[in-house]
Formats: sequence, structure tokens, C-alpha cells
Amino acid sequence: MTSVSAPSRSARSLPRQGFYSHVATDVDDQAVNLTGWRQLYDQLTPGRFTGSIHELWIDGMQIFHESTSHVLRQSCVVDSESWWFGIPVAGAQGCKLGSSAIGADTIAMRPGRSQFELLTPNSFQILGLVVDRQDLERHIQALNQSSLLPGAMQDELLKIRPGQRMRLQELVRQILEEAARTPDIVVNPSSSESIRIAVLDALADVCSTHEAAGRAPYRQMSHYKIVRQVRQHLLQNQIETITVVDLCQRFAISRRTLQYAFQDVMGMSPNAYLRTIRLNGVRRCLRDPNSGVGSVQAAAADWGFWHLSQFARDYRELFGELPSERLKRR
Repeated sequence: MTSVSAPSRSARSLPRQGFYSHVATDVDDQAVNLTGWRQLYDQLTPGRFTGSIHELWIDGMQIFHESTSHVLRQSCVVDSESWWFGIPVAGAQGCKLGSSAIGADTIAMRPGRSQFELLTPNSFQILGLVVDRQDLERHIQALNQSSLLPGAMQDELLKIRPGQRMRLQELVRQILEEAARTPDIVVNPSSSESIRIAVLDALADVCSTHEAAGRAPYRQMSHYKIVRQVRQHLLQNQIETITVVDLCQRFAISRRTLQYAFQDVMGMSPNAYLRTIRLNGVRRCLRDPNSGVGSVQAAAADWGFWHLSQFARDYRELFGELPSERLKRR
């Protein structure tokens, strides 16, 4: 189905950056509560409808959790140049995209401005991600160091490896919970950018099932030399929040090559190494009375940490003390 005119309920205007919650007791209200979409919901089973939507907007990226009480036929259009990824929560048997069931090893994926139909069961929950099409495609190309996009991006249902779906669900849940609990992480440029990159990394991972051969000019370079050059680059740019995709672009190597090099030389992944560098940056900030930072939360956000409880655990594991204890001693 290619027409985009069928949904009669107009999309809400896009909100400002932040976290929003909507509750509905009418199926038509539920359809328009998801901002940035044009939708028509038909209730197919009897009884009083209830639904809710919790959504986060970060630089045009939408992250949401939708719950509905009854069997629905949904006609949907994402009203932007984007990719939508839909991950039904476990136990959502009977959910269909068109005529195809969304199973435990698949997630739904559709481009923006392209109408699609969903049939959803009673007591249904779905996690959704809407990302700018060019942002995601550039991210995948940068990580893979290839101008080619994965063939999986032509499909409506994306098969994923065991554990990938669970990790993606957990990431979305954690982001929404932290945004609701600590709104400041959304307005802080470093932590909001970390959230954006975490989502793009996760989606690039599920879209890219393999790496084509013969891409990177650094392929014959020793792992030690790769790690040494990366470390030197990080030391020369300590005030910047550098990501794995930045390193892939800077050194023209694929994410897989970078992963192998760091596992071989450092015994850890590139992401773990970057997190350790950022934890050290927070510690220096908490130690320095001239840093201008007066709280652990502010220091963590400035270094790109948005999941504050996980940050505190990682900090304590690395340094043997809580970040609040370090701040008190300053």
C-alpha cells in the first residue's frame, strides 16, 4: 500500500525537545496523541478503551512507548523523512505488520511518508524509534566504512540475532525512564548527544548483519598501531565527546576492525575504553574546585552520561568510591 492519504487524523505539531506523556480513554484520541504521525485507529473488540504514550524528542529523534487495551487496526504514516522501528514488547502474540506476523526474532521497519497497517492484540505494548533517514544511513555507512547500505533495509520485518531485541528494548526503556526521572539530561547537549548516538549505534547494529570485504585502507595495519593512534587522538581532543563512529571516520576503519584491535590490545571494546576515558574526565571535574560544576549530575551530563544510576555503578567499580564521595572531598 503506497497511498499516504488514508489516515484522517492529522499529526500533532512536533514538540520541543523533551519528555511528554499522554493518556487516552478514546481510541481516536490515542491515534493523534503520538506526535509527528498521521494515524487512524479502529477498535475491533468491545469495551472501554484506555491507552498511553510516553515519548521523548531529542534533536528530531522520537523514542516512545505506546500501550493500548483493545484489538486495533492501525493505519499509520510517519510524517517525516525518517525510518521507523517498532519493537513489540514480549507477549504481544498476534501483532501483524500488513499480513506478516512480527515474531520474537523480528522487529518492524518502515520508511517515513509510507503508509503501513498494523493489527495489534489486546493489552498491547510497543516501543518505537523514529530517526532521521539521512542520519541513520550516514551513521551506518560511517561505521561500516562503505557507501552501501545493508540489504536488510529494504525489508519490512528485520530479522535480528538472539539477544539483540532484548538489548534494544532495554535501551529504549532505560532512556525513557531516565528522561522522565531526570529531565535535565535531555537539555544537556552532551548527555542528549550520547542518547542519540546510543540509539543510532543500536539501530546500525541490527541493520548491519555483516561487513563487506576490502573496505578499509588500514586493514593491514597492526592492532597495536590502531589503538596507539586512537589513544593519541583522544588525548589531543580531551574536551570533545568522541564516539566510535567518530573514530571510524577519523581513521577510515570499520567498527569491526576497531573492535578487533581494542579486544586484542586492550582486552576491552572501543565503547568500554571511551566510557573509561569519560569516567576519568568526570573524576577530574569533581576533584577540581575551579571546574564550576556543583553537582555529580551536572558533571556526569557534561561528559555524556545520561543513565545516572549506571554511571554511579561504573564510577564506583572503576575508582572504588561513589562520585558523591569524591565531590565531598573536594
